Amino acid sequence: MLDEEALHKDAVFNIGKVTSVEGRRVRVAVNKLKNSSHLLYQGKIVRNVAVGGFVKIAKGFVELVASVNGERVNEDPGASESYRRNVDLQNRQLEVSLVGYFEKGVFRRGVREMPLLDNECFLLSEDEFRAIHTFVSDDAGAIPLGVLAMEPTQPVLVGVDSVFASHVGIFGNTGSGKSYTLAKLYHELFEKFRDQPGFVDRSQFVLIDFNGEYVNRAPETAASTPNRSSSVIVDEQFKQEYRLSTRTDDGHRLPLPRSAVHDPVFWAILLDATEKTQAPFVARVLRNDYWDRLLPEPGALLEVIADAVARATKSTDPSMDRMLPTNFLEEIKDCLGSNTSNEFEAMVRDFRANLGYHSSTHTFYWGVKPSWKFASDADWSQFISHKISAVSQSFSSVDDVDLVRFKLVLQFYSDIIGGFINREHIGPLMKRLESRIDGIKRLITVSVGTPSSKPLTVVSLRDVNLDMRKVLPMILCRHLYETKKATDALGQQYLNLIIDEAHNILSFESARESEAWRDYRLETFEEIIKEGRKFGVFLTIASQRPHDISPTIISQLHNYFLHRLVNDLDIKAIEKAVSYLDRTSFESMPILPTGTCILSGVAAQIPVMVTVGELEPQFTPNSRTMSITEAWASPATRTEAQPAESVEPPF
Repeated sequence: MLDEEALHKDAVFNIGKVTSVEGRRVRVAVNKLKNSSHLLYQGKIVRNVAVGGFVKIAKGFVELVASVNGERVNEDPGASESYRRNVDLQNRQLEVSLVGYFEKGVFRRGVREMPLLDNECFLLSEDEFRAIHTFVSDDAGAIPLGVLAMEPTQPVLVGVDSVFASHVGIFGNTGSGKSYTLAKLYHELFEKFRDQPGFVDRSQFVLIDFNGEYVNRAPETAASTPNRSSSVIVDEQFKQEYRLSTRTDDGHRLPLPRSAVHDPVFWAILLDATEKTQAPFVARVLRNDYWDRLLPEPGALLEVIADAVARATKSTDPSMDRMLPTNFLEEIKDCLGSNTSNEFEAMVRDFRANLGYHSSTHTFYWGVKPSWKFASDADWSQFISHKISAVSQSFSSVDDVDLVRFKLVLQFYSDIIGGFINREHIGPLMKRLESRIDGIKRLITVSVGTPSSKPLTVVSLRDVNLDMRKVLPMILCRHLYETKKATDALGQQYLNLIIDEAHNILSFESARESEAWRDYRLETFEEIIKEGRKFGVFLTIASQRPHDISPTIISQLHNYFLHRLVNDLDIKAIEKAVSYLDRTSFESMPILPTGTCILSGVAAQIPVMVTVGELEPQFTPNSRTMSITEAWASPATRTEAQPAESVEPPF
């Protein structure tokens, strides 16, 4: 006996037949009685087929699933001329593309078979609709993302393995909600796995924050807006923050190992070293241990310095800088800083006051007239060397960044005095070193351990100058990646690098750096995104300009969370990288509402439009859309840094 309920359901849900098959593109002729927007079934309203929806094509015992890309209406030439209704004139056709099939009630993505002409098409039942939008079968390995934008009753869960064990791209214009989506993903991850025994010990998440959106608000700020961003993403128990600053000495220092701080590439890029002359000089100094071996022996190092000064003052070359010996000693004093001994400082003052240069004879002399002692005297070298080597000065306190500067200064003056380099070639590098050294010392410090023992590390670059904003993230990510490869051969640990506003360091075009250093920067991250999965290293990038990011990086991502993009170049960049995104999704990107994104990739069987779920206020990033009308309606809160008294306007 036939199941009457099944027959009735098929009669209601049957919408038409296949009329043409051209590869994955299929046309379906809709029954003329199924042209309304909704249907009635068992007292319930069922949404009829429309663009953006799905249909099921029955081919024998195989059930194929297709997405509706478009529809058209043609006049039916076979309609009766004597008596006809308006509906008889319409011949509605759907343009659909195959996306998958059902196998034992489970949806599978891909094309297994092609439909035949006259195969019947049906609307999806509630269970079938849910099966298509169920991306992970095991709830234990899933986290909530939000709900379907077109069907708010359908929750969207994403698999932890398919998202966080992959490379992820979150793209959208400013104000579209991409920072919120990033915070939502990682907040739900920590909420679900924070108590797992191996989560803290085997996971490391490092977030590069260019705008300070993911650091917790200061207590005085949070007091004025209670419960707002006081624990962005996760509680302080699982989070370590580094608020770096090149403006003041009060900011945090990012702990890096000695190998990273003494990396020649770090300094070559930081100091804008030229590829042919300055970069090889930096590499030669930092890869040689000559000065490192002399540091524990202050007497031997003072003798080397004294010999260099003696040779410089013995020179009769008219092109020799008369201030070179004094400048050499003063730069050594600057490198020593507060560790400079009183004897050394007195010696530098003595040289500044008594060492002179006779321009007519091109000869150095010591003292005041008429008791001058000239460099041409036989005992000059012994005389001038003794003044330096006789002082008491320890060099063991020189470390961290000052040690790099110290070695570069010693080698620079030694090479200049010896005639091994041209001062015009290396001099500009040393000037940049002098001007940037204070900013570098405010950002990094040498450490033996890892940056943090907590699973989430946030590095805020909000108050960091432009010279360091590109270099520091690259050095940090490169160090973490190389350390992971070298120390975790068995794959016991997992490293997730999260880069917000990624166009700042992954841009393909940059006028602020040479082509060689741009290539090195991109190759560093391209290697991570190409080979990182093999070593348990995964990359998450968020950006408002995907067009500016290297196409190689964009194309290697596995999951895409696409918010509103209005620039045509950005949309085309996504279109080139995501070949399986349907036409409807591309056309809807410029008009997506705030907080809604298109999820596409290995975590989703089909591209879906998702309204991202809400976070509790204390976990949201500091990137909310401001309302100036509400702000103007209340007086500003005055702090000590913002005095209440008025000042003269600048116009």
